Amino acid sequence: MTVILVGPLSAQTNSLASDGGSALFETRPRQYLLGDWAGKRTAFEEKGVKFDFFYIADLEANPSGGMQQTQAGWPRIRGTIDINFDRLIQWQGLSFHATGLWQSGVALGAKIGTLANPSDLVSAHATRLDSFWLQQLFFENKLRIRAGQLAGLDFYGNQEYGGSWLIEPMGYAFGNLFSTIYESFNPAGTPGTEIRVAPTRNFYVKSAVMAGNRNPYKQDPSGFHFQIRDTPNFLFEAGFLVNQIDGNTPMSTQSGKSYPGEYKFGGVYNGGKFTDPSGRDSSGNYLIYGMASQALFRSAAGSDRGLDATVGFDWSSGDVNRENSQITAGARFNAPFSHRSKDRIACAFVYTKISDRFSDFGVLMGSPKLGSEKAFELNYSLQVKPYFLLQPVFQYYVDVGANSNLPNAPVLGFRTKVTF
Repeated sequence: MTVILVGPLSAQTNSLASDGGSALFETRPRQYLLGDWAGKRTAFEEKGVKFDFFYIADLEANPSGGMQQTQAGWPRIRGTIDINFDRLIQWQGLSFHATGLWQSGVALGAKIGTLANPSDLVSAHATRLDSFWLQQLFFENKLRIRAGQLAGLDFYGNQEYGGSWLIEPMGYAFGNLFSTIYESFNPAGTPGTEIRVAPTRNFYVKSAVMAGNRNPYKQDPSGFHFQIRDTPNFLFEAGFLVNQIDGNTPMSTQSGKSYPGEYKFGGVYNGGKFTDPSGRDSSGNYLIYGMASQALFRSAAGSDRGLDATVGFDWSSGDVNRENSQITAGARFNAPFSHRSKDRIACAFVYTKISDRFSDFGVLMGSPKLGSEKAFELNYSLQVKPYFLLQPVFQYYVDVGANSNLPNAPVLGFRTKVTF
């Protein structure tokens, strides 16, 4: 698979590039493949304008099991711009964000028949403006108002440690949010607005209304048309943050070990028409979820080396929602080897259940009895260079598609990511 050296990304590096234009005279590792653009990148950031570009691709295959044995790849090129108007025009608290991408490939999950997709990148072939918004902070950042084109799954039901896994419900967000409630997702953002109130550093509440477009790629294929179709989603979340580190304070200066955590509970409501398995319509649908992510072990003060764990669940009515419940759990060990500070090993479990009503109706129609799918993942994130990630992965699906008649499916593959 060819790496394309132009396009979009949200880089995950923590420091600025040090390249002054000639790789021969660098004294620090190059943070971006293309360096510091002869100093232009740093100059833009000092003025409040930040660019991120990356290429990412998943290549996976199942040697046995599932509906068939095949392989699939899914590449994505992504670009993001963030403008902080505090620096650019001295307008306090105002910022702008926009991101766009190109993506294509084959969905391995659809070929195998899984409910939890082996890759969290997969959706539809697209060249699209994903999301954009203006954001204003008030009252010393205690109140935030955001409006524009938003991907609901980026903020409601998303995984706190998502970048640690490839499987969709762990690597991004609960995998049944769009199929049940039509919550918008990356990269098919829809128009919306959000308000967030954080009276203390340790607690916040936020709520949003977003267009619940049921066919977003067809209704707005480019992302430039700001289409509001179908019935809206009303979203809510409350979060509790514990042992949070001040973002302005370097970890190396912390006097003791820190164990940050985040606990959140939320829900989504859509007042539109939803259909039960027999084809009858009813008005209104909802989904609730809860998530907990917590650092459990740190090897030393001022370090994030150690063990983190996360668990989550969501539930919606089985009357009109086929995949009405999902449970996710995962653990990751940051820097498993002391001399590899950016590497990570991670494991995960995803449980997806078919509602009893849909399962029973399927049996009446001659289909096999469906129950639940259980998926497992183990991967290793190898930070080869600050700008290049290689992530081998092994996944195993039990009762593929919640169908116990299908043979279990192992999945092998890897992810590559290049930050420009």
